[in-house]
Amino acid sequence: MDHDALFKMLLKTPTVLEAFFEAFLPEAAKFVDFGALEFVDKELFTRGRKKRTGDLLVKTRFRGKHAGFLIHLEHQAQRDPSLPRRMLEYFTLDWIEYDLPVYPIAVLTGRGTAPVRLSPLAVDFPNKKVLHFDFDVIDLRHMNAEAYVRMLNPAALALAARMRVRREERYSLIKDFTLSLARMAKARPVTDMVASFFFSYRRPDQAEDLKLRQEIARVEPKEMRDRIMQLTNPWIEAGKQEGLQQGLQKGLHRGLQKGLHEGLQKGRHTGEAELVLRLLARRLGALSAAQQKCVRKLPLSKIEELGEALLDFTSCDDLARWLQANK
Repeated sequence: MDHDALFKMLLKTPTVLEAFFEAFLPEAAKFVDFGALEFVDKELFTRGRKKRTGDLLVKTRFRGKHAGFLIHLEHQAQRDPSLPRRMLEYFTLDWIEYDLPVYPIAVLTGRGTAPVRLSPLAVDFPNKKVLHFDFDVIDLRHMNAEAYVRMLNPAALALAARMRVRREERYSLIKDFTLSLARMAKARPVTDMVASFFFSYRRPDQAEDLKLRQEIARVEPKEMRDRIMQLTNPWIEAGKQEGLQQGLQKGLHRGLQKGLHEGLQKGRHTGEAELVLRLLARRLGALSAAQQKCVRKLPLSKIEELGEALLDFTSCDDLARWLQANK
């Protein structure tokens, strides 16, 4: 899995980036002009001419002022004791390249045994302090996922997938995420992006798939149940993972956002069909090749309807009648 690409696609969505500051850096959010964001698409390199793959660079300005600055977000998925020096290196390179002050942020998502103090980076001599480089560190590994998954904040919801959760709370986390996503008043592309990121890391198993659908079928009021069913149906991970990976590859050549969109659309259909087939087999037993073919050929809207209807099926005859009525 390309952790860096997923992270950058998530935070390159302006709405999500603003929500990230509101959830994790509220004091900094007060001075950032989120209406003046410009994502730097130019390839960035280290002093040794190695490509910088884990960071995101954004031009903006101070709220209510003309003065501009850069936001540097560094994603770190593996433990790296050299991270503070690398942050300083990137700070210096970007400051010189763009002649703008830089606000540096490190986001840690890899597994770790205990919190490590990375900032500030200091160099002291007996007679003076030569360097005091202070950068924000957002250590998701040691944050409580349950607290953030209940926030109606797209960045908090997505990044909760990379936070700490006990094994026995896994299903509760998935359910709370789905309900919060449905309650969140954001545009469909934003909810699709958030769902894709979260379920890239918190993929439900088959038992959780079925349990979630059964609970959704009982959600009241009906308006909330309908809103949940109108989501991406993000728990159908098999196909969506395939689609997302294809989108990532296309994005390298045809534009990151366009590639992701194409991957998500293909992945939604494939994933929904495969999940419904698994649930049907679990409920009714083995399906014939002809029945499987019929399900895969259904349009996405009909596959989603079948995902709800199958909860009432008791035999293969019920499935046959439904397919006949929905040709």
